[in-house]
Amino acid sequence: MTRIHENIEAEEAILGGILLDPYAIDKVVDILIPEAFYISAHQIIYRAALTLNQQGLGTDLITLTTWLKNHKQLERVGGKNKLAQLLESTVSAVNIDVMAELIIEKYQRRQLLAIALEIAQLGEETATGLPQILGAVEARIFSLTQSKGDKFQPQSIGEYLPAAFINLKQGVTPGLTTGLIDLDSLMGGLQRKDLIVVAGRASMGKTWVGCYLANQVALQGSPVVFFSAEMSKEQLVKRFLAMHSGIDSQRLIQNKVYKSEWDALSSAIGALSELPIIIDDSPASSQNPTRMRSVLRRTQKERGQLGLIILDYIQKLGDRAASNRAQTVGAIAGACKDIAKEFNVPLIALAQINRGVETQANKRPCIADIKDSGDIEQDMDIGLLIYRDEYYNPDSLSKGLMEINVAKNRNGRVGVCEVWFSPENGNFRSVDREKTAPSWLRC
Repeated sequence: MTRIHENIEAEEAILGGILLDPYAIDKVVDILIPEAFYISAHQIIYRAALTLNQQGLGTDLITLTTWLKNHKQLERVGGKNKLAQLLESTVSAVNIDVMAELIIEKYQRRQLLAIALEIAQLGEETATGLPQILGAVEARIFSLTQSKGDKFQPQSIGEYLPAAFINLKQGVTPGLTTGLIDLDSLMGGLQRKDLIVVAGRASMGKTWVGCYLANQVALQGSPVVFFSAEMSKEQLVKRFLAMHSGIDSQRLIQNKVYKSEWDALSSAIGALSELPIIIDDSPASSQNPTRMRSVLRRTQKERGQLGLIILDYIQKLGDRAASNRAQTVGAIAGACKDIAKEFNVPLIALAQINRGVETQANKRPCIADIKDSGDIEQDMDIGLLIYRDEYYNPDSLSKGLMEINVAKNRNGRVGVCEVWFSPENGNFRSVDREKTAPSWLRC
C-alpha cells in the first residue's frame, strides 16, 4: 500500500488532541472508527479512548495510561513514552474533526483498493456463478459506504409502531410551546428535527423572535444554543436583559440605565444567569456546519439533550463572493436540516427578505422573497414570515402588532396570526379577542 493512502502525522495529531483536550473526542466520535487508523498501536489507543468516553471518564494522559496498563495493552502501543510523545507534539485540538475526515478518506481509499483486488480475483472465478459473484461484489461495495457509528439505522414500520402508539395514547403535544397561543395552534409548537426558517426585512424583529423563542425554551429547562453570526455576545446578552427587565435595549447597548431601573436590571441578571442559553458569536467567516456540530456535541455532553438551536442568520454563512450564492445558501440550509435531525432538536434559522418587497404596494413578503433562497424552501419544514405594518405606516391601525405568516408547514396548517410585540424590549404576547394591548404598549 502506497503512503499516499495513509497520514501518520494526522493520526498522531488526533490522538494527541484527545489527550490534550477533554472534549476533543466528542468532535470525532461520530466520524472516526478505530479501524480507520493505519497504525495498529493508534487503533488500540483510540479504542481505549472511546471506551473511557463511553464510561463518562476522561481521556487525559494519566487515565488513558492507567486503562491501557490495566488491560495489558500499554506495551503494545509503545509504553508511556509513546503517549507522552503524542501529547508533547500536539499544540491544539481545534481542527481535530477536519483531520478525522482526512483519516476516514484515507481509510476508505485503502478499503476501495482492497475491494478492487478482491473483485479482480472474483472475476477469475469461473467455477462460481456470475449472480453469486455480482452479489458478493455488491455486498463488499455496500459495506464500504456504511458507518459503523451510524445512529440512523433502517427500521421496519412494525418496530416503530409501539412507540408511536404510546405517543398517541399519551396525547401530549410533541412540540415545545412558543408561549403564543395562536402560533402554537398553527405550528403545534416547536417540533424536534424540524428546520424552521424565520424570515423578514431588516428591523422587522427577526432577532427578537429568535431571542424570545430561545428564552421560552430555556425557561422550560432545555438547553439552547444560539449561533450569532450577526451580533456580538454583548449585544445579544443586552437583548435578553431587555426582555427580562423591560428596559429599552438601545439604552442598554449604550450602557444608559436610569436609577429607577437598577432593581429591575439586577433581578433580570439573576433570572437570566439561571437559564441554559449558550451563545456562540463566532464571525461568519469562520462559522460553518462542521464547526456548529462540534459546538453542539460539546454542549450536549455538558448539558444533556438540547432543546433548541438558533442561527442568526443563514445568509451570513458561506462564501459571500460565490458565483452561485443561492446554491451556497441552499447547501447550508440542507446542512441545518441534517443537524436538526442528527441532534433531535428544532433548529430555527433566521433569514433576510429581498429588498425588492420595499417597492411593492403590499410589502408583506412571501416565501419566494427570501434572499438567496436556493433550496431553503425545499429543506425547511416550517417557514415563518414576519411583518409589522407600523414600520411602513406610522398611522397604522395595527400599532404594536406583528403578523406571523406560517407560509409553509410540512406537517400542519398554514395561516397568519397576530402577536403583540415591543421592538424596544422584545416582549411578545398573545392577542386576546378584544385586541387589548398589554401595559408595556399602552404606556
